Amino acid sequence: MKRESLLLVTGLAFLACTRPEVEAFRRNPTPITVRMTIPADIPQGEDVRKEYAAALQAKLATRVVVVPEGVQGPTDTAVLDVAITDVKRYRSGPNPAAVGVATGLAVGILSAASGNRNAAFDGFWWGMFAAHHAVHARRAELDRLGYRPLDVTAIVYLRPAGGASARSAPLAEFDVGGDEVIDAMDPLSRREADDVGRIREEEARAFARVVIAKLQERFGWSAHGSPTFYRAPGQKTPEEYAEPSSKPAEQVPAESTAVPPHL
Repeated sequence: MKRESLLLVTGLAFLACTRPEVEAFRRNPTPITVRMTIPADIPQGEDVRKEYAAALQAKLATRVVVVPEGVQGPTDTAVLDVAITDVKRYRSGPNPAAVGVATGLAVGILSAASGNRNAAFDGFWWGMFAAHHAVHARRAELDRLGYRPLDVTAIVYLRPAGGASARSAPLAEFDVGGDEVIDAMDPLSRREADDVGRIREEEARAFARVVIAKLQERFGWSAHGSPTFYRAPGQKTPEEYAEPSSKPAEQVPAESTAVPPHL
């Protein structure tokens, strides 16, 4: 009984802290467009941006209506603003040496503060232990994946309609860490691990999984069947563009080559 009461109080406190516009968007989300940016100095940055944006749009469209890139959405369209802050070709963290030094200093300082005469030795030993553990953790992770992934970090804002460039508070704001994305990646077969395009595809999908999981945590949107994309009134679907016209082609009479009779 106490547990149920605690959960009820926690839930009421959460709702009380939620802004009205956030709660309204949670209950009735408007169409969302994805706007993704990437630093100009990233090698092949535009290719990475397009791959990540496409994967995020496809995953987001299983929760809400998504406005495709380049399509003018309705006036109540919200913006999922994704700013990729850094992309490393190979994963650089956690750096084993940095982990060892940081751990050693922390242990040494604490030991010295407690009056331990062997503080320096304790710091050295624990620093070596932490660095050794970091090396093995990195190797185990790379062995699990079968490839060396990109390390991508980003900042995400979900902005309400009309708030894309204004100072209005975002509906949601969170960071995406490289470790989170790498943990969300699926391993590839030995043949796929040699395919650069396949690796980038999995990296983009993992990034989308993390972003959607964070949005899911905040808004509780459940996944529906197939992806849903916004279509303007009168706009054809790609399938309709591909279908041949049902109207028969107008027959143009062939020119007559017969010699007219002489009167």
